[in-house]
Amino acid sequence: MSDRRQEVKESLGGGFFGEIGASFVQFQQIKNQIKGNLGENFLSFLLMSLPDSWVMFKNALIPIASRKLTEIDLLIIGNRGVFLVEVKTWKGSFAANQDKWKKREGVKWVPLENSPTSQSLYHKKMFQQWVIPQIYGFHEDFIFAPVIFPVAKWIGTTNCSVPVLQGFQELTQMLQQSPECLTNEQVLIISKLVENCEILDSSEDSPKFSPKPKPILDSSEDSPKSSSKPKPILRKRLLPSE
Repeated sequence: MSDRRQEVKESLGGGFFGEIGASFVQFQQIKNQIKGNLGENFLSFLLMSLPDSWVMFKNALIPIASRKLTEIDLLIIGNRGVFLVEVKTWKGSFAANQDKWKKREGVKWVPLENSPTSQSLYHKKMFQQWVIPQIYGFHEDFIFAPVIFPVAKWIGTTNCSVPVLQGFQELTQMLQQSPECLTNEQVLIISKLVENCEILDSSEDSPKFSPKPKPILDSSEDSPKSSSKPKPILRKRLLPSE
């Protein structure tokens, strides 16, 4: 019996009700683990479905203002563009109009302080400012920054600045249906820039990180954690996947 289950059982006085409560805790732990496995299974499926020349990073670091790095949940680079994917594991029903978000609580819609679409648009602008000066002869519009809600009950949006997707299937469709805009060589150039991304501080001579890493389909949504320099988890026939 896990420590958490034993603790719950004892707090309920043992016996029948204690065993029921402990079983419920164990069920919730298994349920959360399954959700995490579903996210990893999707990534495996996505890796297999992408063409050989595509590259995908999980928790990729890109430069932002003030000599810092911020983390992108999924950064996918292929012939159809660069996709900075923001994954939100929010539960419930949400609505947005012009990047202003609300969550349904009972019969009311409560405004949210944080805007996922504004955040993703910011990431897109920062990525453009960083990568464009380092490349030449690329398509004008090849960077996309969708936000995906894989576990939300309902999502409704109007006039948001970036695409909003509900479920990983919609992300797969977006990747498949976007027009081609990059060559294989350009894909490799951008992926190398991302892989080697590093900003050194003049005083400490080490990279700074903004506290925004988020695990995919994790039960604790958007909780910060430490991060190391990312490696591509897909570069078929070029680098082995992690």
